[in-house]
Amino acid sequence: MLQGVVAFRTETNFVLARVPDAPRWFDHLRDAGILVKNLHGWHPSLEHCLRVTVGTPDENDAVIAAVKTIR
Repeated sequence: MLQGVVAFRTETNFVLARVPDAPRWFDHLRDAGILVKNLHGWHPSLEHCLRVTVGTPDENDAVIAAVKTIR
């Protein structure tokens, strides 16, 4: 569990998560070579949300490792 992150229930191949600062998280992940969809600004109910597609175990581990370095 990551402090300040809320993951919404889903039955899809992606995770929708509300994070403390979606634009900053998006930039950090992009700079780490990880592409996610920044939904912040699309609709008020998606404020500070990112959509992360479930990948291979190695890809998922890379996302988690990159997120842990966000300050």
